[in-house]
Amino acid sequence: LIDMHCDTIWMLMREEGEHLQNNSFCVDVEKMKVAGSMAQFFACFIYMDEITGEDRYDKGYQLALDMIARGKKEFAKSWHDMLLACSFDELMKNNEDGKMSAFLTVEEGGILNGDLNRLQTLYDEGIRLITLTWNHENCIGYPNSKDEAIMQKGLKPFGIEVVEKMNELGMLIDVSHLSDGGFWDVLKHSKKPVVASHSNARSLCEHPRNLSDEMIKALADKGGIA
Repeated sequence: LIDMHCDTIWMLMREEGEHLQNNSFCVDVEKMKVAGSMAQFFACFIYMDEITGEDRYDKGYQLALDMIARGKKEFAKSWHDMLLACSFDELMKNNEDGKMSAFLTVEEGGILNGDLNRLQTLYDEGIRLITLTWNHENCIGYPNSKDEAIMQKGLKPFGIEVVEKMNELGMLIDVSHLSDGGFWDVLKHSKKPVVASHSNARSLCEHPRNLSDEMIKALADKGGIA
C-alpha cells in the first residue's frame, strides 16, 4: 500500500499533544503498520484561507519550512518503523529493511511566489512532490472550479518554468486541485510522468477535483497515476 496524500503533519501543527507514532487522526505509524503500508506521502498543506496580507505566500513558504522540520522530527522519533525517503532506491532499501517510507510533499505551489530558487530549497529539504495549486489562483496557474471560465484556464508562464524545473530536479508534479486547462498544459510540457495524488473519477462523482475518463487515460498514457 502506497498512499500519496494525507494532511497529518498539518494536523500535528494544529493539535497540541499529538504525535505521528500514535494519534487521534486518520493516519499514524501504528495504523500504517496494521494496514501493511509500504509508503505514505505526507503533505505540508498550506491552508491559504487562514493566511492574510500581501506577503501571505511568503508566510506560507515559511510555514512549509516549519512543517518540513516538524515532519522530520516526527520521522526521527519513529525511526524503528519508518524512515524518510527521497528516492525510489531509498523506498526499496527501507522496504528490504522491513521499514515503511515517508515522503514529504507540498500542497500549494503558490508558496514559490515566482521564485524558482525556492523550488531548489524545497528539494534540498526533502520535498519530492508538489501539488501545483490548491483552491485559489496562484503564480503557477488556476484551481479546479465549478466556474467553466476558470476551469479552462491553463498554466501561467511561471507555471511552465516550474514544470520544467521539477522535471530537472526529479520532483513529482501533482495535478490534483489544478484546473482542466492546467492539467492539459502539464501533460503537454512535462517530459516525465505526472500524478494526481488525491483525485477520483468524475464519471463516478461530479466534483471538479476529479478527473474525466479522457484525463485519466491521458495521465496513464503519460506513465502517471491517480
